[in-house]
Amino acid sequence: MDKNYNCSIDIFRYLCAILVIMIHTSPFSDINYNLGYFFTNIVSRIAVPFFFAVSGYYYIQKLEANNEVFWIYLKRIITTYIIWNMIYFMIDFFQWGYLNMKGYLVSCFYSFIVTGSHYHFWFFPALIFSVCLTTIIYKLKINKILIPLSIVLYIIGCLGCSYYNIGINIPLLNHVYKLSQFDIIRKIIFMGFPFFICGSLVNKIQNKIRNIFSFSFYLYLILVSIILWLSEIYFVINYNLQVNIVITFGLYLLVIAVMLFLLHDPLSNYKNISIKCKYLANFTYYSHPFFILLILLFGEFIFHTDVTATVMFILITLVTCLAGLLLIKLNNRYLNLLIE
Repeated sequence: MDKNYNCSIDIFRYLCAILVIMIHTSPFSDINYNLGYFFTNIVSRIAVPFFFAVSGYYYIQKLEANNEVFWIYLKRIITTYIIWNMIYFMIDFFQWGYLNMKGYLVSCFYSFIVTGSHYHFWFFPALIFSVCLTTIIYKLKINKILIPLSIVLYIIGCLGCSYYNIGINIPLLNHVYKLSQFDIIRKIIFMGFPFFICGSLVNKIQNKIRNIFSFSFYLYLILVSIILWLSEIYFVINYNLQVNIVITFGLYLLVIAVMLFLLHDPLSNYKNISIKCKYLANFTYYSHPFFILLILLFGEFIFHTDVTATVMFILITLVTCLAGLLLIKLNNRYLNLLIE
């Protein structure tokens, strides 16, 4: 393994994959609405931005060292995307596709290119777009515009989400926010790409402050970022500025703070655990909607009662973990494609 391998990143990636399960199962909402809202709509929102930032952090470093990395990286992403698309397309076929074959095929094509085959797979079109646009900009040798461009796009995204009631009154932008396709545009252009480039910004900051600050500094940085983030969320909700709080300015700062902290302390003694976390994070993210569907279909038969949101979250976390560990243990050439 690369001596510079960062174990902290992969361990936290697995935690973020569990947070994605939280987004899609809304645990604690069956116990207390506010508690459920806090974990589902606030705490968990760092997960996907962190995935993008980590991808951008590593990809852009590789791109700067070897401009031929693009095709290798793109092939790996698309291979994984196709394999899991086939699984979810098959599920869709048995659910409704056989009733309307033409509509099913059109839906498959559109979702593969634009939205992803399932509700969590918008990540792949957004990642592919980010990788392609970043590479083109590097090929044109205008990569200095990447960080300013990504920040401007992120600001536009925030004005369409957490500051919607301000953004909707801005000429030109208001037409963008009224588009029926704005949600997927936001995910790809105003969220995915900015956080992907955020990874490069983290790399530049890290190179400037490396070995200057102590461990406690990074802890304070995270604490301050969390306070600013939560304060901003309280502010926009209190003044009814938001249409949602999926992205905020504070979230951008928090992702930077968390990545700097993890990069400062790579936990080099936890390589075996981190490798498992890396594959578990992938498998958990890819597969959790599949297991949610299974439990929804068979949960009442197995448990003789409706599965509550909190129980669903616990079950999905356990099942994806156990299934992922089994795939890691089997280490089969073909099954490994499900976790890479």
